[in-house]
Order: sequence, then C-alpha cells, then structure tokens
Amino acid sequence: MSENSLQENTVKTDRSFPMVIAITALILSITSGVVNYRQNNLTNLESSLRDTRDQLQLAKNDITDIKVKTIKQLVDAEFAIKNQQVVKKESSRLSEALADAKVRINELENQIRRMDSKLVSAKASLKAVKKKHGAAKAKAPKPTLADLSALIAASDLDIYTHKIAPSLQQSLGEAMSNDGFKPEFPSRPAGMGLSRSTTVFFYDVTYKPVAEKLVKTLASITRGSIALRKGASPYPKNKIIVHMIGD
Repeated sequence: MSENSLQENTVKTDRSFPMVIAITALILSITSGVVNYRQNNLTNLESSLRDTRDQLQLAKNDITDIKVKTIKQLVDAEFAIKNQQVVKKESSRLSEALADAKVRINELENQIRRMDSKLVSAKASLKAVKKKHGAAKAKAPKPTLADLSALIAASDLDIYTHKIAPSLQQSLGEAMSNDGFKPEFPSRPAGMGLSRSTTVFFYDVTYKPVAEKLVKTLASITRGSIALRKGASPYPKNKIIVHMIGD
C-alpha cells in the first residue's frame, strides 16, 4: 500500500470516529428518552391504578352502605307492616267494642226510661195513698179517754235506758204506772243499738195516741225533749219501745 493510501484511510478514519460517537450519543439519548417516557408512563399507570383501587374501595363501601340501608329499610318495612296489622286488629276490636257499648247504652237508656215511668207512676200512687190516708185520718174519730185507757192497759211497754240514774228510773216508772202503763226495764239485747236521744217508738197507727201520751208523761218528768217515731221492726201492734237516754 502506498503512503498516499494510508493517509487517505487515516483521514477517513479520523472523520468517521466523531460521527460514530455522535450517532452513539444520539442512540443513547433516544434510548434514555424512551426509557424515561416508559418510566413516566409506568408511574402514571401506577398512580392511575392506585386511584382506581381507591375508587373501587369507595364503591365497595358505598355498595355495603346501600346494602345495610336497604336491609334496614326492609326490616323497618316489615315492622311497619306488622304494626299496621296490629293497628288494624286493634281498630277492629275497638270498633266491635264501641258497637257493643252503643247497644248497651241503648239498653240502659231504655231501662232508665222504663224506671222513670215506673217512678212517676209510683209517685202518683204514693201521692194518692197519702191523700187517701190523710182523708181517712181526718175522718177517723179521736179515741175517747176510755178507749185510750184501754189501749194503754193493753200496750206492751219496754224501756231501754242509758246513763239514767236509778232515782230517775224509779220516778219514771211510778209516773207511767199512774197513767195505766205496765213498764218493763229489760236488759238491752246484744247488738241492739240505741237512738242518740230519748225516743218513743210505736208500731201501729192505732197505738200512736198511746205513744203520744207516753211522750207527755216522760217530758213532764225529765223536763227534756222526747222524740216520737213509728218503728219499722215487725213487732205486734201493741208494742211500745222507749230508748231512754241520759246525759
């Protein structure tokens, strides 16, 4: 090879070496850019994946909440339906009770009207009886002294005393005996109550004059007030009872 050829090859080599370096640097730059681009894409993908995972978890949480709320609403709806059924049953029961009450009220009102009618009739009858009794009483002749003496002698007189001094009891007995009475001072039966003040009881209207005479006799001795009443016990007509009450 000649010297000129070597020189030419050397020159070509010197010229091509920088180009190779440049090309190599370009390739490295392009490769680095591609790598960086891919790394950036990978980072973005990882971030996007994390966001997607977070959104997916939120969606799962929302779904869970929706399920829980739905189940609660279903339970509440079932309770509401059951309560509605209970309310309907109670309403039906109350309606039946109200209907029965109305029927009972009508029956009671009818009964009250019948009782009112009977009461009016009874009052009218009582008024008529009192009027008739008053007329008969007015027409009835007063007993004569002989009749009164006979009634006094036939009377059965019992005197029950309370807080009466023996001397007063003796005076009362003598005064009644002088009027023709036959007074007895028996022991008070167990369970027998006494009036609060001195009272003379008669049990038949025919012996009322006898009781009135006895009231006058007792009042003249005791100088007090003596009550006169018609007794309700089933004693014989001639029975006269005195509750003699002291201070």
